[in-house]
Amino acid sequence: MHKEELIHTLGEKIAELDEVNKTLLAREEELVTLNKISVEVNRSLELWEILERALDSVVSSMRIEAGFIFLLNEARGEFTLKAQRGMNNQLARELVTMKAGRDFPAVPPEPERLIVVQEIAQYPRLGRFLRDREGFHSYVSVPLSAKGQLLGVMNVFSRDHALTSREVNLLVIIGQQIGIAIENAQLFQKVVRAKKEWEETFDAITDGIFMLDEEFNILRANIAFAKMLGTTPAKLVGKKCYRLLHDQGKPPDYCPMVETMQTGEPQNIEVREPTLGSDLLLSIYPLRDPEGNVDRLVHIVQDITLRKKLQAQLMQAEKLSAIGRLAQGIAHNLITPLTVIKGRAQLISEEVRDCFEERLPSLLGQAAGRKLETPSNVVGVYDDIRQELLAIERGSQTMQEIIDNLMYKSRREQEQQRQLIDINDLLWHELKFLDGDPRFKHDIGKVYSFYKEPLYIEGIYSDFSQSFSNIIRNAMDAMEGCEEPVLTITTRCNKEHVFVDIHDTGVGIPPENIRHLFEPFFTTKPISGGTITGTGLGLHSCYQLLSPYGVQFEVKSQPGDTTFTVKIPRQ
Repeated sequence: MHKEELIHTLGEKIAELDEVNKTLLAREEELVTLNKISVEVNRSLELWEILERALDSVVSSMRIEAGFIFLLNEARGEFTLKAQRGMNNQLARELVTMKAGRDFPAVPPEPERLIVVQEIAQYPRLGRFLRDREGFHSYVSVPLSAKGQLLGVMNVFSRDHALTSREVNLLVIIGQQIGIAIENAQLFQKVVRAKKEWEETFDAITDGIFMLDEEFNILRANIAFAKMLGTTPAKLVGKKCYRLLHDQGKPPDYCPMVETMQTGEPQNIEVREPTLGSDLLLSIYPLRDPEGNVDRLVHIVQDITLRKKLQAQLMQAEKLSAIGRLAQGIAHNLITPLTVIKGRAQLISEEVRDCFEERLPSLLGQAAGRKLETPSNVVGVYDDIRQELLAIERGSQTMQEIIDNLMYKSRREQEQQRQLIDINDLLWHELKFLDGDPRFKHDIGKVYSFYKEPLYIEGIYSDFSQSFSNIIRNAMDAMEGCEEPVLTITTRCNKEHVFVDIHDTGVGIPPENIRHLFEPFFTTKPISGGTITGTGLGLHSCYQLLSPYGVQFEVKSQPGDTTFTVKIPRQ
């Protein structure tokens, strides 16, 4: 009896050991599966690759025939299919985007909870969708989450058996690993996206930007700075900034980086850089290491050539405006003494006539006792005096016309409201005003052919007067040195437009330059004494002033024959 009990007890122990061994083997398999999946999902930070590998590992390592993974789009409140295995393509296309609950069984009503369906046939809705259509027997939906936040769901299916509780628990652990991998991949994607956005922003900035170390070596540069130097950003890395930017063997005396390194404060300086032929605004901003020491610097290079030219132009315009106001005041103050001069000249003329033609002959006759003719020498004096008085009157009248034209121009150009303008009248006053230029008045031939009736357009007077003045002065400059300079101005019209043709016999414009005429700072005028005689803003200002009215410009040119046509809408 004792022997039988011992054998029985031994059998029980062997059975227990066998169960323990089976449990250990199962746990070993689970650990191998977990390790395999952990290795697979952590081999990459690409989200799509993580999901594909995770699903491959689950399907190949467990008794599962099919599965798919949905990720949550929290902003839109929906799940998007990202990976699938063992499903036919038609079904996959039907499951691309799903709503929680509404599109069950793709996404369960409560996706954050584990769902286990051991026998699909017990659920009619699932049966129609999964068993009848795909032949699945059991179904498990595992939430994919990290740090308590739902990221997606993994659904797996088996056709020939129900998953055990141990297998379900293993799927839950696998889901946690996949959730952590998803979180890491999404964080990596955010970092990559932020880096790309920063680089795109860095290169989109039109000012030159580059980063330097303490030894003036360029660590990074944007596209705009590379373009300034006619190269690419990659070719600038490691180069000394002062060699590239200033073409010197050491930092120039005005270099703001030196002071920034010493004081730790940002610096700004404007310089004229002969190497680039540009005016630059150099700005330096320090970057500090964890100890607070300046170890790198951000250098911003702004090309302010245009701004400097505009500032100079503005200053010149302000000077001219001040001169204009002064001239207006002087003209106004000249009216009274000019009126006095004209009046006195007329009175003297009357008195001289009365003296020489009436009283002097009478006095001479009385003295001789008979009527005598005025002596020839006296007649000569009388004629000289009359000519001088006539010259004074003509000069006074000319001055009066100049003053009237100046006052009229000044008054009209102060008007800032749109109004009807007669182009013929405007041009006439501009041309009268230009008569104050001796070269225009005496050296240039002029032919005017104005339309017989007023040509009215609507606009601000100064916009058109300044524009036509610029074009006419350009024509004058083009005829500098010509043997027979002739300016011809013609006005004409049709029902829709007024046309002003300004023709000169100057040097002409090369065909390749015509399309650049209205660009800022483009000039065809020669350099005199090392200085460009034109600013290149005259025609550009014409374009800026008149384009809001829909005005169009047409230029035809060859040597000795250039015509600017200004086409102005009548409405």
